[in-house]
Amino acid sequence: MHDQLQETLNLLRGGAQNIDPNLAVTHLRAWQAALKDVPEASLLSAELAKVAEHLQSGHYTEALALLTGMAADVEYLIPLAPPEDQEGLKILAEQLHLIDGGPDAGSG
Repeated sequence: MHDQLQETLNLLRGGAQNIDPNLAVTHLRAWQAALKDVPEASLLSAELAKVAEHLQSGHYTEALALLTGMAADVEYLIPLAPPEDQEGLKILAEQLHLIDGGPDAGSG
């Protein structure tokens, strides 16, 4: 699942002209489904839904703006999530930091 989310984030970073909104929305919805059993993830799930709505409406700048603030929410969830979901959440947090220029943005 994390490969799908990483691809979605890569699409967003590629610029609005390169986004396939339908593909991105599919990936976001799949990630929401993966988080459904994590009660503490309800806020993050709602944020993902908002991103999907913006993409479907063609509001790419707004979608990207929402993504840039989610890294901390994801990091909070990592130790609370089932073990099989933790690696995917780590990858999501790393990708969000890359988008927002956070602490992981320059590390390789």
